[in-house]
Amino acid sequence: MKRKIFWSFVSILLISSTLIGFLSVNLVNRSYTDELEKRLLTNAKLIATMIRSAEMDLDSDFFRTVIQEMAEEGEVRITIIDDNGYVMVDTRSETYEMDNHLDRPEIQAALTDSESGRVVRYSTTMNREMMYIALPIAMNEEKAYVVRLSMDLSDIDALTRNIVRYIAFSTLLGLLIALILGSKLIDRMIDSIRALVNMTKQMSEGDYDKRIYLDSDDELSELAEHFNHMAETLNQLIPQLSESNSRFQALLASINNPIIAVDPKESVILMNVAAEKFFNVSFEDVKKHHILEVVRNNEMDELIKRSLELGAENQFEINMKTPEEKVFRVYTNLIRKEDDPERIMGLVILIDDMTEVRKLEKVRSDFVTNVTHELKTPLTSISGFVETLKSGEIEDEDTKNRFLEIIEIETERLTRLINDILTLSEIENIKNKERTATFIPSKVFMEVENIMKPIALSKGIDFFTEIPGKLSFIQGNEDRMKQMMINLIDNAIKYTPGGGKVSLIVYERYDQLVIRVKDTGIGIPEKDIPRLFERFYRVDKARSKKMGGTGLGLAIVKHIVLSMAGKIKVHSAGPGKGTEFIISIPLHQ
Repeated sequence: MKRKIFWSFVSILLISSTLIGFLSVNLVNRSYTDELEKRLLTNAKLIATMIRSAEMDLDSDFFRTVIQEMAEEGEVRITIIDDNGYVMVDTRSETYEMDNHLDRPEIQAALTDSESGRVVRYSTTMNREMMYIALPIAMNEEKAYVVRLSMDLSDIDALTRNIVRYIAFSTLLGLLIALILGSKLIDRMIDSIRALVNMTKQMSEGDYDKRIYLDSDDELSELAEHFNHMAETLNQLIPQLSESNSRFQALLASINNPIIAVDPKESVILMNVAAEKFFNVSFEDVKKHHILEVVRNNEMDELIKRSLELGAENQFEINMKTPEEKVFRVYTNLIRKEDDPERIMGLVILIDDMTEVRKLEKVRSDFVTNVTHELKTPLTSISGFVETLKSGEIEDEDTKNRFLEIIEIETERLTRLINDILTLSEIENIKNKERTATFIPSKVFMEVENIMKPIALSKGIDFFTEIPGKLSFIQGNEDRMKQMMINLIDNAIKYTPGGGKVSLIVYERYDQLVIRVKDTGIGIPEKDIPRLFERFYRVDKARSKKMGGTGLGLAIVKHIVLSMAGKIKVHSAGPGKGTEFIISIPLHQ
């Protein structure tokens, strides 16, 4: 930059000096020439007056002496020509040796215009550049003369050359002085500019503590003051903005719902971590890209576009495959400019996964339907038999007793169903979490064995147990675990015919308590296994009701296992080949 300014400065000086010199030479030359012309014209008029007043004889010695003295004194050449162009008198040449001057430009101008003629031209007689002034002299109607004065212009040329030399010398001297002073000024200015550049560079790198102070009292010093003020302001604002941005980023990162912000052209301008994971993209890769490249769902794109076009906030539900089909509720909120609420800056899109909610709603609806159906059946039976007994039409005691037994059975079934519903509701109720404790499950298994073994033997079923004498602690509710084991073993006994076998095997492996309940009963078809733990789901509905089952036992087992952070699996080779339930519960560390 310094070199550019330096050479620009030199160029300006040279151009300005050259122009000034050229104009000065022209002005001096013009002034000198005009002055010379006036002097020649004055002398010409003097000679013309002398010739007209005295009517002197041009050939007289007196006249020639006077003319010669005037020429020598004025350092001019005087020539008198008649109207035919013949030279009558010449102070520097013999007249008989001179050509006819009628064709000379100054003579023609004087004779034609009846005024003085002025010409600067090269003289072949004198072999140099001359200035000619010709003035007509009217003597009478038949006679006229032209008096011509000429002067050598070599003096002007010499003067011009001297002026050029002086101007060149003064220009070079002034240029040298200007360069010395200008170089110092440029250095000082460049140093100030370089200091400002260094300051801006450090500010761009995040250092806002840098300040600059200049000694000069000019615009650069004022600019430095403004820079210092700007740095001070930025030094206060940047930490605030950084803290605000950090809080904003932390807030975005803490939100589990995917959030995307787009501009009015639907280009992505913001995305939180949840959205990156949900759509499996990186914000840096999709920044400024169209929203369709992120969501890859035309329905959502059309609804977002409509929200922007209408300038209205909206919410809608769509089905998406990610890869399994899910239900999402999408909220669109307009981004408005703070000082101009009518101006729409973009749109914020919040996505809420409603899949589980919709599933729960369906489960709740199915549960209500199933409960209604399950309650209606025994109630209808009880109501019918009660009406029959009340009518008095049945007189046979055995029939009455049989009816009462049926009412008792249905009542017990209804009681079991209600108890199971209450138990399941209690386990699922997150607002009333059960208190958990750390316990050794050996006692639970011994109590379950004592309860279930007589029941199995009464049906002719061999009940086999393999329980270690020493087990590690687990965490959970002891009563719930006992209920879980009773439900599982009771199920195994119910669906195992006489002569079969039910086994309970317990062991520890890989920090897990493993419980295996296996039977040789009717088995489960493979297609029914995925739905086995659903409420009121029965593989064989007629047989289940005959056995007195409510359809909630395995659902209760599953929820008790989950409450203990465990897992449950089912294996069955098919109908008639038995079933095995495997439960794993983490040991307490």
